[in-house]
Amino acid sequence: MIVKVTPALFLLLIAAPAWAADPAHLEQLRRTGNCPNCDLSYARLRGRNLQGADLRGANLNAADLRGANLRGANLREAVLNNADLTKANLTNTNLTGASLLITRLDGAILVGAQLVDAVLGGRDRLARVQTLQEATLPNGQKAFFLEFLEELTRPR
Repeated sequence: MIVKVTPALFLLLIAAPAWAADPAHLEQLRRTGNCPNCDLSYARLRGRNLQGADLRGANLNAADLRGANLRGANLREAVLNNADLTKANLTNTNLTGASLLITRLDGAILVGAQLVDAVLGGRDRLARVQTLQEATLPNGQKAFFLEFLEELTRPR
C-alpha cells in the first residue's frame, strides 16, 4: 500500500507549485503595489492594502483577499474565480471584464465599482454585498442602493 501512495504523493508534490502564486510576482506586488498580468493564484493577501493597485489581467484565482483594501484598484479582465473577497473594500474598483465565478463577496463594498462585462455566478451572492451604491453592473445599468431596498422589504 505504501508503494501505491508514494507515487501519487510524489506527483502531488511536483504539481503543487503550479497551484501557487509566482513568488516573483508576489514580490513585485509587495515592492511596487502593482502587478498587471501576474500569477497571484492562491495568494494570501488577506487584509492587504492594495488601494489603487494595477492588477489588470492578473490571475487571482482562489486568492484570499478577505478584508483587503482594493479601493480604486484596476482589476480589468482579472480572473478572480473562487477568490474570497469577504468584507473587501472594492470602492471605485474597475472590474470591467473580470471573471468572478464562485467568488465570495459577502460583506464586500462595491460603491462605484465598474462591473461591465464582468462574469458573475455561483457563490458570489450579490445580495450579501454590503452595498452596490452607484456600481455599474454587467448589463451597464447603475446598481440600486441595497440598504435602502432591504429597509423597504423588511417585515414590520
